[in-house]
Amino acid sequence: MFHKYCMTQAFTSRWIFFHVLADPRLVPMSIPCSEGNRSRQRSSCTAQINDGGAAAAREPSEEERAIHALHREACEAKQQMYLDPSSGFNVLTEYAHLQRGKCCGSACRHCPYGQVNVKDPAMKKRFNSLFYI
Repeated sequence: MFHKYCMTQAFTSRWIFFHVLADPRLVPMSIPCSEGNRSRQRSSCTAQINDGGAAAAREPSEEERAIHALHREACEAKQQMYLDPSSGFNVLTEYAHLQRGKCCGSACRHCPYGQVNVKDPAMKKRFNSLFYI
């Protein structure tokens, strides 16, 4: 696979590993919320964060808080969907995605799989600080 004068496979995999660790835009989602609370852990996927540091540091709007609250309540009630108050569309919950077992590639808002099957990078999810609450 590799030419004898090129990088070895072990070196290449180590380089990729350290590159991912050094990239501040990649955040592992398998970190628990707190040391004492191990019940709510995220999947082992990684999420790419938008570079706009100001957007990530701002306070969430009332609309974002309402959507977050509706999603949390729907997941606690084990519902497949909830009604988005701003658009009026039915939105799949994280619970519904976990029941499916894989990413569907539709750039769903609450995809727990990191939207790995989404073809168009412009459709991928932007950073939402409420995700980590």
